[in-house]
Amino acid sequence: MNLASELHLLEALLEERNGNGGQYAIPVKTIGNIKEYVGASDAILLLFDRESPGWVNRKLLGGKQTWKSETAFPTTDSALCASLGDEIALIDDASKPDLGVDPAIRAEATLSVRTVLLAPLSVNDIRLGAMLFINPGLDIANDERDNFLRLIAKAVANAIFSADQNRQLIANNADLEATQWQILNSRNTLRTFFDNIPSSVTIVDRSYTIIAINKHRSERVGKQPEELVGEKCYEKLKGSSAPCALCRIMDSFDGIPTIRTSSELEPDESLTHWEITTVPIREEDNSVERVIIFEEDITEKWVLEENLIQSEKMASIGQLAANVAHEINNPLAAIIANAQLLMRDLSQADDDIINSLKLIETAGDRAARIVNNLLDSARREKHFEFEEVSLNETIEDAISLLRYEINKRAISVKLNLARELPPIFANKNQLKGVWINLINNAIGAVESKRGRISISTRYENRGFSVVISDNGRGIASEHQAHVFKPFFTTKEVGKGTGLGLSVSLQAIKEHRGDIQFETTPGKGTKFIITLPATDPAEY
Repeated sequence: MNLASELHLLEALLEERNGNGGQYAIPVKTIGNIKEYVGASDAILLLFDRESPGWVNRKLLGGKQTWKSETAFPTTDSALCASLGDEIALIDDASKPDLGVDPAIRAEATLSVRTVLLAPLSVNDIRLGAMLFINPGLDIANDERDNFLRLIAKAVANAIFSADQNRQLIANNADLEATQWQILNSRNTLRTFFDNIPSSVTIVDRSYTIIAINKHRSERVGKQPEELVGEKCYEKLKGSSAPCALCRIMDSFDGIPTIRTSSELEPDESLTHWEITTVPIREEDNSVERVIIFEEDITEKWVLEENLIQSEKMASIGQLAANVAHEINNPLAAIIANAQLLMRDLSQADDDIINSLKLIETAGDRAARIVNNLLDSARREKHFEFEEVSLNETIEDAISLLRYEINKRAISVKLNLARELPPIFANKNQLKGVWINLINNAIGAVESKRGRISISTRYENRGFSVVISDNGRGIASEHQAHVFKPFFTTKEVGKGTGLGLSVSLQAIKEHRGDIQFETTPGKGTKFIITLPATDPAEY
């Protein structure tokens, strides 16, 4: 009978150990079988709470081998828990009330408590709790089954310990998964931020190898970031076989942040200006093994600064022009007035004299307009008188004023002026000054004996266009970005002020138009002027 009961106990223990997907559980069935094995009226499982030290979870086994109730109490309220030993013991509640069953435990018993069989549960010197069997039917001191009970108690302790470890492992795995998710989420957030900040960002090591690079920088060379990581920065980003001459990366490896500027020629031959900042990344030991490079597009800032410099120059010119205009206009007025008096007094003179006097008057008027244009350019005021004028007529007048220079240089002028152009609402003298500047520049650019200047006008889609082209030397590539800047000139000293195209552009802007140019060095230049057909009411 004892052997059969012991085998039944072992089977129950093995069944519970292998249940629940191979995981240990609190062996309810095994404890129920021990209760029957020792002939006890009740079975109570006491487990020390490892998450809340100083507390005991008490579980009372019911009649159907299920936990009937579960409560908790502090160990300080239990003399039994405080004196728990390592060996199985039978406690007589009547003879040792101070070491007997706690009142809280006694209240759970279905019968009056006389004796308690106490089986401590421990693993690797870790005290887990104890099994209590109320009023057992065997005497431990005189029964050979105590060794088997010790074995079963050890197995139950191992099962409980394994279940606890398994729960802890599941909790740790859950924490690990949560941490991995947080890391992944943080990585995705950082990657999104890294790729979408407006600056170009690159991280390199001491061998100039790219450790990381954002999309904003990689797209500048038509690559994806993963295609550039592991490559030399000067090879893939600059197309060079050696580090860039002005590179300051090595300074940052010495722990020094650096800032410099650089200009980059774009495919459309425009310049992009960059501010390049290198910052050392310090390790825990304060060494620098990586450097982060920020490249910020400062083209707009650069243009604003250039405009500010030009504004300051123009302010100075304005002050100068205001002082000079009075001094120049007075002798010009005398020249023009005397030319007009001579024409009146010599009205009967031959045509050559009259034409010479007219040229003096016209040149005087032109010089006066140049002074006024200089003043207008400096002040940037729009105070011109606009009226309906013939666009073709302004071009013909300009050619007439330059006829002497054209004939002197033996330049062929081809006119292709559209007939029946509608009148344009503009300032006649301003437009005439623009054509004089452009034609005069074309005359100066022609170097061959077969010089040719072509001028055409068109009216399409409520807009006027004027094209002035020549077969001169063209504009050098390094000068093309500067042709409209005030005071920029390629002419010899004393032969040009550098204001002609700047003033012309401003005059066309005053008419809400634009000037573009196409040039081929050595073959010629074409200026395209567009002017809208505006309503007088808009001015």
